[in-house]
Amino acid sequence: MTRHIPYLDGWRGLAIACLLAGHFFPIPGMNLGTIGVALFFVLSGLLMSRVLFLQNMNIGVFYRRRIARVFPSVAVYLTAVTGLYLAMGLEFDAAELLTALTFTNNYFVTDHWTMPFGHIWSLSVEEHSYVILSLAALWCRSKGGRGIAAVGLILAFSLASIAIYAIFFDEGSSHFTLRTEVASFGIFASGFLMLLSAHRRIRLENEWIAPLALAVGIGCHWWSIPAAVKIGIGWGALAISINTMQYAVTRFARFFELVWLRKLGLYSFSLYLWQQPFYQLYRHHGLHPGLGLMLSLGAGYAAFHLVEHPLRSYLNTHWRAQPATAVTPDCRIARPDGARADGVKATHPRDLGPCRAEGL
Repeated sequence: MTRHIPYLDGWRGLAIACLLAGHFFPIPGMNLGTIGVALFFVLSGLLMSRVLFLQNMNIGVFYRRRIARVFPSVAVYLTAVTGLYLAMGLEFDAAELLTALTFTNNYFVTDHWTMPFGHIWSLSVEEHSYVILSLAALWCRSKGGRGIAAVGLILAFSLASIAIYAIFFDEGSSHFTLRTEVASFGIFASGFLMLLSAHRRIRLENEWIAPLALAVGIGCHWWSIPAAVKIGIGWGALAISINTMQYAVTRFARFFELVWLRKLGLYSFSLYLWQQPFYQLYRHHGLHPGLGLMLSLGAGYAAFHLVEHPLRSYLNTHWRAQPATAVTPDCRIARPDGARADGVKATHPRDLGPCRAEGL
């Protein structure tokens, strides 16, 4: 009997769990919040590169799906928070709102955010990266390329940027780790590995690679490890882990199939958006962390059902000029023996079924 391996929602669930734990119950010496964002990034790189370079999704459809996924929820969040601040007479910063609206606040970072918009930086990195990947896909389609060279070149530029910033700039004052040319490394590394594996340029089919790479990636986030190492090696290891999950030892893979973890993954985007006000209340105004976590979970759950899911479904249903590759919550992922849930033999990543193309 074939098995269905729906681990990507579990990976997404682990990402948001790390972020929430890092915000409300931080562990000394380990930045769980950054780990969570990195887990989101490498998942995004895998999925976006797959739909653009292997499934050849129409670029217009790709953008419409990205817009339907991200923009309505962000617009509602920014509008609600801004309205609340104005109604309560709280300090309002128009620049913070503008940079959040335009997805540029990863380049306009302050040491103290007035409004709970600072977390939009990671969405900015993702949106910038999607534009870059889509342009690379267009170029490859016009030239008949597979995408390996194009994504590899982008990855090399990101690595060079990391090296330059690490050598010539101070991490604390420049906030260079939030800039797209640096923070997108995990996205492009994951996409590059996916393409190499799909076209059989590399073989990473050992069952222990995924858990060991995940452990290395997490370990690289120890507080004293330099940012360049954390991103270059740590996020690179996480990219290896997500790209080898289909071959992972069974007990490790089953962890990502836990119902509660997959459920967290389902709500992860809304949770990520709406936890920030409660995180700021906890960090700056003495809100109990347990209460902050519960309020975050409640707000994220409500936002998913009232905003994210209905608006995304409506737009995807009524904004469909051209047919798109099917996108489903679970992925028909091949096991090492080639078994797939639909009964088709799939021994390689290029043969995998469609996945929900989402990161954060």
